Amino acid sequence: MNIRAMSARRLSASRLRIPTHLTSLGLRREGRSYAEEIRVGKPGSCPERPLLAIVLFDNSGSVLGGNDPIGQRFLEAELAISRVGNRCRCGKDIAAVIHFDTPTSGDLEPTPITKPHWDRIHQSLAVPPDGRGISCLGPSLLAAHELAERYRSSHDVTLVAMTDFELFDNYLDELIAFPGDVHAVSLRATPPDRIVAAGEVTVTQVDYSSRPGTVARAVFRALTKTRPKAKPLEVAQH
Repeated sequence: MNIRAMSARRLSASRLRIPTHLTSLGLRREGRSYAEEIRVGKPGSCPERPLLAIVLFDNSGSVLGGNDPIGQRFLEAELAISRVGNRCRCGKDIAAVIHFDTPTSGDLEPTPITKPHWDRIHQSLAVPPDGRGISCLGPSLLAAHELAERYRSSHDVTLVAMTDFELFDNYLDELIAFPGDVHAVSLRATPPDRIVAAGEVTVTQVDYSSRPGTVARAVFRALTKTRPKAKPLEVAQH
């Protein structure tokens, strides 16, 4: 696997405001307003055993664009990661980003979620310019399996898969059997019954009418499951 890197900056410690560097890059005013009031909860403290969080992104045409949780999924994921990273004192919690088109220039090798690495994380949270927008889970999931095998001796592993599940391949069993905590964020469409029925998978359904912060709270919940005294807010979808 050849996963390359990029990424993000600092959010206010007290409020999940959009990072100032995004403003300087010309993010639309409504985008800043969209992110400004999002709350996700309390991140707690570093766990005894560090975490590897792997986030998979479906960039097919059916989930692109819009000023809603689906169209703003990268921004919302960044908010959640930055909020936890702002409280990471051990420096051992890491995150990886894998796009369905992997390998791409937007893929991110496991990277500490602390402030010095936020630029790299930010740059990975966008549709990669060399991606094709495939609707296949297999390549990214296989890459995630490789990372899990590489890190599971030293880290707990959490997988967050963001997709509309309108796929041209069938890797649902492999997703359910992933060696770690699995969170499926179903974008725009009803998740498959096979995923919903799997007790091993936490499912969040997101549509165009979901509240801003729905994706952020789902990612935050995945990142804080093992953190002492963490209090993630409920994923209120409507």
